[in-house]
Amino acid sequence: MEEHADATKLGSSMSSCLPLLVFQHRHHGQEDVDNEMLMFSISKQSLHKNMEHGLLAVGNSSMCWTTPQGWILLARARDHDAAVSSACLWNPSTGDKLPLPDIITEEHEIPYHNRCMLSHKDPTHPGCVVVLFSYETPDFWYCHTAGDGGENNSISWRHHSYDIGNCASVPKPPKGKKARRSIRPIKRVIFLMASFQGKIYFSQSSSKDNMCAIDFSSCTSTTNHNRPRFQKFNFPFVDLPKELSSGKKWLVESQDQLFAVTMGFIAFNPNNIGAIEVYRMDSSSSTQDRWRRVHDIGDVVFLLEEDANTAASCSASILGLKANQIFFMKNIIDDDADLCIFDLETNTQEITQVHHHDDLILCRKPFWIVPPS
Repeated sequence: MEEHADATKLGSSMSSCLPLLVFQHRHHGQEDVDNEMLMFSISKQSLHKNMEHGLLAVGNSSMCWTTPQGWILLARARDHDAAVSSACLWNPSTGDKLPLPDIITEEHEIPYHNRCMLSHKDPTHPGCVVVLFSYETPDFWYCHTAGDGGENNSISWRHHSYDIGNCASVPKPPKGKKARRSIRPIKRVIFLMASFQGKIYFSQSSSKDNMCAIDFSSCTSTTNHNRPRFQKFNFPFVDLPKELSSGKKWLVESQDQLFAVTMGFIAFNPNNIGAIEVYRMDSSSSTQDRWRRVHDIGDVVFLLEEDANTAASCSASILGLKANQIFFMKNIIDDDADLCIFDLETNTQEITQVHHHDDLILCRKPFWIVPPS
């Protein structure tokens, strides 16, 4: 595979290579150096090094978070004040930047290990918010991307702690016996999510749990303290493929519709995939059976991420890709370079080795940079 060392201009070379599968890595003994990025273009079938490294470099003074909507949240410490980071949303297709309020380290305490979402495809929408969800705790941070549209356009980051229950607890000891030690309940964390119709839909993965959504429309005014509103719907999430009791699930918004992707493992082995199924949510249905299995997702491809359990959708024909396909890393556990392309129409998959660097020390699981829709 041909490899390119890019020193690109904003919104030019990267734009023609999108979508990109990114391997964020470092070298032995260089923990204090900004991470490097190896990027594979699925449209051009080419490998690139450190495109837009000046913007996307992650280190002690800078952070970046990708979104399924394509825009990338960038935060970089100010030269004169390391406790304050300037933030913006960056469009990898055009190079445009949308300024956001500063992130104040001590006040906001936003960790790096988050997943980032936009409530709307267009960040200039008056109701759009950018949200950072913690991987580890039931917390998120959010701010409006375009002010509140009223007299007070000063926007700022807000923190919200939520409670969606506790994880399954350790079984109680038999009657007459005492537990060896008291175990503190562990709060559940939102894991599966996708933006849809201005809200962030989520599920706890289990088919027994009802679908939920977070509505930020009540928080549009910066002059009050209204909190995001959590909604619970009267229908459950999809189950894993039949006869498979372990696997993974994703939610993905595509062409103004909400889809679910389920992947079942054989014998609990994540590297042995038994089935992949796609469902579309039928919002017009009045029954609890809202999910309809589909074999055609249209002129798009789905791009799945393992680390954050998020997914993105991209136009296929515009990018020169075959439609109705799903891209994901083949080995869920191992950090190798096998990219799987699953064809929904033929129910077949092929494997592409996207690089031959066996010595990469990945800082996180591979992730996608996609063109904003």
